[in-house]
Amino acid sequence: MDIQFALLADHAEIVSGKLYLMGGGWTTSYAPAAPATIRLAIVVGVRVGWEETNQPVPVRMTVENDDGQEFVRIDGQVNVGRPVGLAPGSSQLAQMAANVPVALPAFGGYRVHIVAGGEASPVEENLPFRLEQRGEPPPPRHP
Repeated sequence: MDIQFALLADHAEIVSGKLYLMGGGWTTSYAPAAPATIRLAIVVGVRVGWEETNQPVPVRMTVENDDGQEFVRIDGQVNVGRPVGLAPGSSQLAQMAANVPVALPAFGGYRVHIVAGGEASPVEENLPFRLEQRGEPPPPRHP
């Protein structure tokens, strides 16, 4: 098993095996003040090997600050079967998307930590991101 891809987005959905993504691939979110609640979509694609099919594969996603303090935890699993006609030895892609509001207490560094697989052989991925301050836009000027 391997984490084939993982990214942050504004919104994500998996429909009929296809990933639909809005505002994807960012590393910085902006807010006028902290604490701030941001909208966060976490997307992960887990490549499951032939020998790992037909069994649950746990997937954990956590949002943490740079000191490891956890703000959100999502525990899920993927379970990939072997469709009729699949060539023996073929791997398959299992995708997950989680759309969550996250309350972040301060400006600074954060990460999404993803762990897939059991305790014997987990695979991990980190998605670092920052919450930065951006002031309110100036009022419109009228002639």
